[in-house]
Amino acid sequence: MKAREKKALLSAAEVSLFCQQVELLLSSGLPLHEGMPTLAANYASTPYAAEMTKLGEEINMTGSLYSGVKDSPLFPKYMKEMVRIGETTGQLENVMHGLDLYYNREDGIRKAIRSAVTYPMVLIAMMACVIVLLVSRVLPIFRNILGGLGNTSAESNSLLNIGTNIGRWVLILVGVVLLAVIAMLVWRHFDPEHADKLIIKLFPPYAQVRRKLSASRFAGVMQMMLSSGFPLSESLALLDDLFTDADALKKIHFVRDQVEQGVPFADAIEQSQIFDPLYGRMVRLGFDAGRADQVMGRLNEVYEMDMDEQLSNLVSMIEPTLVAVLAVIIGAILLAVMLPMASILTSIA
Repeated sequence: MKAREKKALLSAAEVSLFCQQVELLLSSGLPLHEGMPTLAANYASTPYAAEMTKLGEEINMTGSLYSGVKDSPLFPKYMKEMVRIGETTGQLENVMHGLDLYYNREDGIRKAIRSAVTYPMVLIAMMACVIVLLVSRVLPIFRNILGGLGNTSAESNSLLNIGTNIGRWVLILVGVVLLAVIAMLVWRHFDPEHADKLIIKLFPPYAQVRRKLSASRFAGVMQMMLSSGFPLSESLALLDDLFTDADALKKIHFVRDQVEQGVPFADAIEQSQIFDPLYGRMVRLGFDAGRADQVMGRLNEVYEMDMDEQLSNLVSMIEPTLVAVLAVIIGAILLAVMLPMASILTSIA
């Protein structure tokens, strides 16, 4: 198993901005080693100043962006590997433009998820505090009131116990769910491969998003490779470090092995099922027509749109799901309060 990659220090929005700045340098015709000191100066007042200065010095010595970013803790692995491929194929400017869009979209998705989750989670936390207060303070007072009335029927005691138990069990359920989520996040941090397998079993739409992401990445990289005239076998060999999805890596290795054995690339793609069957046939038609790079570029766009739509649908489901959970908690609170009140009224009657 590969060593776990440390989390990048820069956020998705910051990585997007960096890629945009590098793209501007390249499009202006200014050599990177001349433009990097100016770019690094923009980070002088940030915690990343030392790393950016080191990055600029490395690029100044080697003239290679990849040599500067490959060991930097600032950037994510995918960005580093795409820079390597961009320099190898001579399409670094296009790669930086694509990375700018990619990380800008990722930042937007993260913000949408945070927005959808924050409000209901705050309410759930507040409701949990209310339940704690009811179970530990309010319901005991009700019990004392019943005892002071001197007319505690079996029915009133039963209603009071039911209300108390509802509050306790809902509180326990909320705690168990929160602990399960925290445990899953910690497990995924230390062992993402096995954690992802469990998430896929529990939440199948996650597998579909991962598959579309891998297909989009594969199509995008192959489009660059093919359009630059890079040898096909060498192109496939460069893909290993670009993917963390074990299933996608298995399919890519299958394609590479088939190509090395003399099987046509289009046939290997169809057999690997890295694309949907319809798109696999599109690759075959593209190769027959001599437009393989254009087909790959189109597939990259199609899978990106499909993935964005599915992610948007999943994000839109988060808030109503949490609100439904919140409604259950509120209902439990009402029962926990109203049942003891009903027991008091029963005793008085």
